[in-house]
Amino acid sequence: MSARYTTLVALIAIAVVLAQDVVPGLDLYHTWQYAFVLAVAAIVLARVALTALRDKGGDTGKPVAVALGGALAITITGLLSGLIGPDTVTVSGAPGTVVPVADIVMAAFFAPADPQTIARGDAGVTLRAKGGNVVTVPANGRHYFGTSIVYLQSRAAAFVVARDAQGNRLTVTQPANTTFLSPVLLFPNRQLIRDTSYPLDTFAVPAKHLTIHAIYFSAVEAASFTKSGGHEPAIVLSAADDRGKPAGLGMLHSGAGTVIGGVDVTTTIGTYPQLLVASTPHPAILTAGLLLFVGGIVAGFIRRRNRPSSAV
Repeated sequence: MSARYTTLVALIAIAVVLAQDVVPGLDLYHTWQYAFVLAVAAIVLARVALTALRDKGGDTGKPVAVALGGALAITITGLLSGLIGPDTVTVSGAPGTVVPVADIVMAAFFAPADPQTIARGDAGVTLRAKGGNVVTVPANGRHYFGTSIVYLQSRAAAFVVARDAQGNRLTVTQPANTTFLSPVLLFPNRQLIRDTSYPLDTFAVPAKHLTIHAIYFSAVEAASFTKSGGHEPAIVLSAADDRGKPAGLGMLHSGAGTVIGGVDVTTTIGTYPQLLVASTPHPAILTAGLLLFVGGIVAGFIRRRNRPSSAV
């Protein structure tokens, strides 16, 4: 195989493996097709590297072998990550709760959230180990733990405030959730409407004996649903009393309020993070492989460039 095609195979293999770090968590990395591409690339790189070590590549043979050895190390670690690495795990928690993360032997502390935090979507998650090690994962950040990468993914959320006719704030509960008194809806369920499912959550206003279902619509969905041409997400509220009798229906955007079942409900719509843990090639092997690959190519180029002058 020519040097050009071998370099192309090496570059493709490296790019395919680095994708696990650039876009982590894809199911593609655990498919046989992904493994097949890397396996073929590994065979090609190994054969050409062995040929180069036998000096069939002239005075550039050893640098070529070093470069391909680095690419081969990256390819193999990427192959193993996809074949034996665990599937991506999603860890969800309400604001102010702690959830164990068995894959990295740590506990995830989900930050408390007020309406402004939900609107900005900048809440973070703190990871703590038994030994006292603490790592904070910001909204757009990520951290490596050996062969695992941890990062955050935004999900729809809403902060609910309920008031009576006199403006007094009423207690909001979530009987079906672990955080009973949380005013933050995370929409863990789905509601089917016109052959399409939408995020759904439920909260209660005990003082008024109301249970309210909230369905989340993205900005595009809300505009299509209401024909209003708006550019903001919206929530549709459906209330029922203790006997299941309908008590009202309303739709509102972020910051707006509506009266449903005698309760003035205001929501701040935004996002709140969930933690994802995905398998990834070990960063140390990737770094060493890239250094060998680039170093081998540079050394080979220098030797080839100096060849004519040494022959004079």
